[in-house]
Amino acid sequence: MVKKSISDLQGLSLFIFDLDNTIYNEEEYLFQAYNAICNRFAAPENGHDKKSLLKLIMKIYRQEGRDKLFDKFLSASGLGLSNLPECLKILRSFDPGKQIPLFPKTEKILKYLIEQDKKIFVLTNGNPAQQKNKIRSLLWNNLDNKISFILANEIEPKPSPAGIFHILKITGIEKEKTLFVGDSPVDRECASVGGIQFINIADLNG
Repeated sequence: MVKKSISDLQGLSLFIFDLDNTIYNEEEYLFQAYNAICNRFAAPENGHDKKSLLKLIMKIYRQEGRDKLFDKFLSASGLGLSNLPECLKILRSFDPGKQIPLFPKTEKILKYLIEQDKKIFVLTNGNPAQQKNKIRSLLWNNLDNKISFILANEIEPKPSPAGIFHILKITGIEKEKTLFVGDSPVDRECASVGGIQFINIADLNG
């Protein structure tokens, strides 16, 4: 797709953004969470020092991705699958200490849209508690005061267009004046089924 400048989209009134890897680098959240998990289970007397646990979970992540990551990690480390709920609890509630910055380009785009008095929503998939914690963990520089957040899993996860329809209903803005800004095929499909325009964040210039 041809790159566009955000200033080329003046005719639009409503902008719906994905969260993870559109507004910020999700790995900055995940890696801190994995560090917190390894710290929780570190017990040198049992052969579970934090450094080796972190090396193991990162190796699995790099080689196999996030699918059943904790199951694989707990099995490979010998910690046992009974600790899975604790891993999920930490992932969804830990405090990163230092807030995670937004992508500079996306932050600039959001600031511009707010200055132009556009309606801005974030529509994000994922466990609601975890996504809320991510939102709290980001360094918004007060931009979040002008953004409405919709947790798709509380309605119906993307690529279902239910979240889009919900946003259109509460804003009263026409589909033709709405743009979805995301980074994944799921976001693109959601926008397509919802009947609104889509642009990948990589193709949108500040």
